[in-house]
Amino acid sequence: MTTKTLTNLLSPIKIRTMELKNRSVMPAMGTNLANNDGTVSDALVAYMRRRAQGGLGLIISEVTAVHPSGIAIDTELGAYDDRFIEGLAKLSNTIHSNGAKAALQLHHAGRESFFLLQKGEAIGPSAVPSLVYGMAPREMTKDDIKEIVEAFGTAAYRAKQAGFDAVEIHAAHGYLLTQFLSPLANKRTDEYGGDMFGRSRFVLEVISEVRSRVGDDFPVILRVSAEESIKGGYTVDDICQVLPSFVQAGTDVIHASLGTHGSPAGITIAPVEYEPGFNVWRARKVKDAVHVPVIAVGRFTDPYLADEVIAKGDADLVAFGRQMLADPDFLEKAKSGRSDEIRECIACNQGCIERLMLELGKIRCAINPETGQELIYPRTPAKEKKRVWVIGGGPAGLTASLEAARLGHDVDLFEMGKELGGQVLYASIPPAKDAYRKWIHGLISQVKNSGVKVHTSTPVNEGMIEDKSPDVVILATGGA
Repeated sequence: MTTKTLTNLLSPIKIRTMELKNRSVMPAMGTNLANNDGTVSDALVAYMRRRAQGGLGLIISEVTAVHPSGIAIDTELGAYDDRFIEGLAKLSNTIHSNGAKAALQLHHAGRESFFLLQKGEAIGPSAVPSLVYGMAPREMTKDDIKEIVEAFGTAAYRAKQAGFDAVEIHAAHGYLLTQFLSPLANKRTDEYGGDMFGRSRFVLEVISEVRSRVGDDFPVILRVSAEESIKGGYTVDDICQVLPSFVQAGTDVIHASLGTHGSPAGITIAPVEYEPGFNVWRARKVKDAVHVPVIAVGRFTDPYLADEVIAKGDADLVAFGRQMLADPDFLEKAKSGRSDEIRECIACNQGCIERLMLELGKIRCAINPETGQELIYPRTPAKEKKRVWVIGGGPAGLTASLEAARLGHDVDLFEMGKELGGQVLYASIPPAKDAYRKWIHGLISQVKNSGVKVHTSTPVNEGMIEDKSPDVVILATGGA
C-alpha cells in the first residue's frame, strides 16, 4: 500500500443533475438475497445499507430483470411490474440515508438464463447455443425486440419513480445486449445483424427508449464489455466504433467492463492471477473514443491505485466490486490514515461467485463473515462484557478476536508460533498469491489496533485455562 493522496478519487463529479461526492463506485454484483418473487428482501436492504456506509459516491444495485423472459435466476430483482416499486424505493432510500447515490442496473439475461433455458423459454438474437449451458434460445422476432426495448424503458421509469438517481443498462458479460453485439451470438441477416453497426442497433434502441422514458434530467450509464476476450468475438477497437452513437442516443457514462460467458479464465470475475487494474488500458481506449465520463473496473482493491488512474486521465471514476464485499470500510480507513487495516480482496471467488453461480446460495465472502448476513450480524455492543480467550492466531482466530473486541469484550489472543497469520503466511508465498499476504497483514493490523492483547510464542494448555478462568474460550487452531 502506498502513502499517496486520494485527492482525485475523492473529488466530486456531476453527471447531469446527479452530484457524486467522490469518484468511487460499487458496481452491480448479484447476491441471491432478493425474495423468490424478485421483490426486495430485508436481507438485501441490510446488505446494501452496510455497503452504503462505506463512503463511496455511487452504489449500483445488482442485476434487475426488465422482463420475465430475461430472469437469470428466481432470486433476481425485478422491475417489470409496478408491484416492485415499493421495495425498490426502500432500497434507494436506504442507500441515500447512508450517504451515497443510487443507480439501478437494468438487465436481460437472454440465452444465459439456465433457469429459462431448461424450460425452453429463453430468447436471444439467434438460436445459437450458450457457450456455458450448451442449450439454444429461441430467436427473437421483431415483435419480441420491440417488446424488450419498451420493457427497458418502462423499467427505467420505475427506477426513477422508486427514487433512484440513475439507471445502468447492462450490455456486458454475455447477456442479451452483449449477445446482439457479438458476432458469435448474433447471426441475424436483418437490420439487427451483420456488421458492428447493425449488431449495435438493438442496444441503440434500448438506450433511446430509456432516455425518452426518464427525461433529460436523469443519468443513464451503459455497462459494456470493452471486448469479449474470446476467439471470434468483438474487440475493443470494434466497440469503440459504435460507442459515440451510444452517447448520442443518450448515454452519460460508459462503464468499461470486460468479457462474456465463455471467456477464458473467468475474466469477467478475474481471479487472483490478474493484477489489480488490469483492465485500465481498455478503459483508456474507451475514454479516447467518447467525451463522457468512463468508469474503470477490474480487481481494484487499492484506493491509491484508483487515484492514480484518475490522475492520469485513464478514467473518470473507478469501481470497487469484490473489495466492497471483503471490506466495505476500506475507503474510510484510507481517508483516516488507517490504510494498513484495509482487508484486501483475495479474488478467490469462493463465496461471491462459486457459491452464487454453482451452488445457487446467498452471497458470502471468504474473508468477511458479515457479508450476506448483515441482517443477523451483531452490530451493537454486548450487554455484558466478558473475558474472551482466542487460541490460534490464524485468520479464524484473528477474525474472532477482532469481532469479540468490536462487541466490547476483553480479548486475549494466543498464538504458539512467533508470528500471527497461520497457514495463510505459507499460502501467500507462491507467485500471484501476494493478495493473501496483504489480506492477512491488514487483518493483523486491525487486531493490533483494536485493543486485543496478543500473545505470540505462547501455547495454551488446560492448566492455564483453569488458572485464569476466562468466560469464553474460542478454539481457532484450524488444521494445526
